[in-house]
Amino acid sequence: MHLPLMRCVVVLLVAAFGWSCGDDRPMGVLLPTTGEAEAYGRSVEDGIKLAVAEARTRALVPADFTVLEADTGSLGKRAAEALQRMVDEHDVAIVVGGVTTDEAEALIPVVEENHVICLSPCAPANTLTGRSRYFFRLFATDEVEGSTAARYLYKEQSVRKVVVITDDSVFTRGIETEFRQHFELKLGGEIVGTVHTGADNWQRKLGDAIHAHGAQAVYIVGHGERTLEVLQHLEERRFNGVKVTTSSLYLSHVVSGGGSAAEGVVFPLVAFDQASTKPPVRAFVESFENRYGGPPDIYAAHGYDAMRVALRAMVEARRPHASQIRRVMTIGLRDFTGVTGAVAFDERGDVPRYPVMHQIWNGRVVSCSWLRQRRDATRREIFEGLRRAPTPRT
Repeated sequence: MHLPLMRCVVVLLVAAFGWSCGDDRPMGVLLPTTGEAEAYGRSVEDGIKLAVAEARTRALVPADFTVLEADTGSLGKRAAEALQRMVDEHDVAIVVGGVTTDEAEALIPVVEENHVICLSPCAPANTLTGRSRYFFRLFATDEVEGSTAARYLYKEQSVRKVVVITDDSVFTRGIETEFRQHFELKLGGEIVGTVHTGADNWQRKLGDAIHAHGAQAVYIVGHGERTLEVLQHLEERRFNGVKVTTSSLYLSHVVSGGGSAAEGVVFPLVAFDQASTKPPVRAFVESFENRYGGPPDIYAAHGYDAMRVALRAMVEARRPHASQIRRVMTIGLRDFTGVTGAVAFDERGDVPRYPVMHQIWNGRVVSCSWLRQRRDATRREIFEGLRRAPTPRT
């Protein structure tokens, strides 16, 4: 599917971009807009379309610039086949794709064989790092997500016993492994049970694991909708321990629709802060809300930045060839500021990201540090009010 094009003055565009008339190669976009990861693909797609619309409005792309889209169906094999077709039929030099780890894993051999740049908005697996000089990604690795959650539980919440709840997918195994290694081997905590949500009677097994071992917390590793299902069950069981999950929960419809079950859950987030007052973030949030009628989530933000990075790389490469695009990606983006933070790829194609813990509070996502400061300020106000109150006469 071709997105609509905006006609511009060709002479000015050629002068501005150095894109020769014969180099009108399109850009590819591979997203799971159906299947298991549809919610993430749709969110990323919203961010990508906003970035393309802004680029055209501001005359930042040539008039003949084309975006080719394909639905991966949340399947790695289908993603790889779609990319190969784009290469064979349209000679694409760069694609934004690899939303899930499965898809990214399947795309890497294709980009390596065909020398095509692939920029993943949000695939997190450590196993993707350094696999191909043509593969780049914006999202934090599951290593930092898992270790950040482990430190939060052990050091900030003084939790020593945790039950892990997982859907046992490729995505969750990487994060779960990193959490286990950090919480148990490095910090000395204990994982007293593991419950797979795909198993029969997982709700009963979860209750047994929590009560049999006196678990103080749960760590939920799964996709957003399944995580919400677990949180709803925990609310029904009146579990009052600490509830920690992954950034995969941060889908707008999950946060807004989670209600009391999602209230208070904690998870690590990298870079994007919807409430930030920084100009790039503020402008993005306002534009997104005007276009879609609701706030962006972390996946929309990464889709937006991924497309902006890809567009800039094509523009600055002068000629849209993979070798020149790769050169821009590796050494030419040092001053690029995205809504997810500064973008500077390391030698392995990753952007170093350092997550901080966030919490759902009153139906919105806020940083735990901000929430602590707010609560401390409230306590000080109460204390000052009591101290200044007149002493009652006896």
